[in-house]
Amino acid sequence: MNTQSPPPYPLSAFHLIVQNAAREVHQNIQAPDALVGVAFLTALSVSCQGLIDVRLPTGQIQPTSLNFMVVAESGERKTAVDSIVSAPIYSYDESQATKYESDIAEYHIEFRYWKAVNAGICRQITKLTQKGECVEELRQQLSAHAERTPIKPRLRRIIRHNATERAIMDALQGNGETIAFMSDEGEVILKGGAMNQTGLRNKGWDGARFLAFDRANGESIIARNPRVTIGFMVQQSVLQLFLDRHGEMARGSGHWARYLIGWPTSTQGKRLMSFVDPVWEYLPPFHARVTELLNEYGRQIETGPFKRIVVEFSEEARVEWINMANRTESMQAPWEYLKDIQDFASKAMEIVARVAALLHWFSKQEGRISSDTLRRALDIVEWHLHQFKRIFSPQNVVPQVQIDAQTLEHYLESHYYRNNFSIAPKNDVLKNGPIRPSQRFDAAVDYLCMLNRITISVDQKRKRYINLNTIHFVTKSGNAPLL
Repeated sequence: MNTQSPPPYPLSAFHLIVQNAAREVHQNIQAPDALVGVAFLTALSVSCQGLIDVRLPTGQIQPTSLNFMVVAESGERKTAVDSIVSAPIYSYDESQATKYESDIAEYHIEFRYWKAVNAGICRQITKLTQKGECVEELRQQLSAHAERTPIKPRLRRIIRHNATERAIMDALQGNGETIAFMSDEGEVILKGGAMNQTGLRNKGWDGARFLAFDRANGESIIARNPRVTIGFMVQQSVLQLFLDRHGEMARGSGHWARYLIGWPTSTQGKRLMSFVDPVWEYLPPFHARVTELLNEYGRQIETGPFKRIVVEFSEEARVEWINMANRTESMQAPWEYLKDIQDFASKAMEIVARVAALLHWFSKQEGRISSDTLRRALDIVEWHLHQFKRIFSPQNVVPQVQIDAQTLEHYLESHYYRNNFSIAPKNDVLKNGPIRPSQRFDAAVDYLCMLNRITISVDQKRKRYINLNTIHFVTKSGNAPLL
C-alpha cells in the first residue's frame, strides 16, 4: 500500500444541504476531510437505498447502495464523526426497537386469544365428529379463523455490526428490505458476516432480484430486491492483516471493486482547541432530511405493496455519462492509467450513476439527474478511484513504464528543448540519458509516442531521431505529472 498523502476530499461536490453540514462537521470535529465526506455519503446511501433505484444510460436499473472503506488510525475521531453524522440512523433504529417492544407485547396477547379460540373450534369439531354429525360449518369457521392468524411483528433494524449469514438473510427476508453494515471499528466488519461469502454480497450490490438461503430443515429464506450498504473505518494494521489473509479472495471475487475507498491525511497535531462552543447550524437540516427519508421508507415497507422509484438521467447527462464511460474504457488499455485497476474501473461509471442519483434525490433536485449533478458525482468517485489505485495497484500506483517515460520526458525537456533543440539522436539519448537497459528505454519512447509527446524519424542512413512535440513542451509545466 502506498502511503502518499491524497489531495483534499471534494466536499464542494455535494449540494449545499450536504456540503454545508459536512464542512461544519469537518470544522468542529477536525477529523480528516475524507473521513467526514464518506460518513455523509454513507448516510445518503442508507437513507435513499430503500426508496430509489437508478436507470443507467445503458438501460439497466441498478440499486443506489454503496460500499465504503476508510483507512484511519486510532485518534482520528472516527467514533465522533460516525456518531454525529449517523445520529438520525441510530435514532431511527431506537424508535423501531421501541415500536417492536410494544408490538410484540400486543402480538402475544392477540396470539393467545387466537389460539384459545382455535382450540375451542377444534374441540367442537372433535365432539361432533365423535357423534357422527356434520362439521362443515365448523370447518369453515376454522378456515376463516386461520386466515385471521396474528402476524408476528418484525424488528426492522438498519444498522448491523456483525451477523451470521443466516441472520443477514433473516433481516433481508421479504421484499425490499434494507440494512447497513456500519462501524467505526472496521475489524468488527472484516471479521464478521458482512465479509463472508463475498459472492453473495456482490449479488446484493449488483441488485439481485432474488436471494435464497436454505435452512437445515428444508425450508428456505427468500429475499427479494434487498438493499445493503457497507461502510466502515479501519486501522491500517487491521486492514493489512485482512489483506494478507483474505485479500486475494476479496480482490479476485470483485468485492473490493464495489467499494469507494479512502485513506485521508491525518489531522492529528493540527487540531487546536477553541474557547468558543461549536455551532451546529447546518447539521440539523441534514439530519431532518435523513429522518424524513427513513420514515418514508418505513411507512412504505409496512403498508406495501413495495416498489422503488426509478431515477433517470436527463438527455444531456446521459450523453455525458456515455462519453465518460468510453473514456474510462480507453484508459484500461495497456500502459494506460487504469490498466492495473481494471476491476474498479469496470464498476466506476456505475458507481458514478449511483452517487449522482443519491445526490439528486437527497437534495430534492427537480426532474431528472442533471449534467451538473453528474459532474459532482464524477468528482467524488474520481477521488476514490485514485485512492483505490494508491492502495491496491500491484505496481504501487505508477507502472514502471510511466515512471521511465516521465523521467525521459524531463530529460528531453532539460537537455534539448530548453537548449532550443527539438530533435535528439535516439542512440545519444539512450547512451547519455537516464533510462537503461534498452528494453526499458524503448518502452518509454513508445509510451511517449503513444501520448503524442514525441515522434520517431529515420534519415537516409537509417539513423533514428526523437522529434519533440513543441506544442506539448511549450504548454506543459516543468513539474506537470505525466497523467
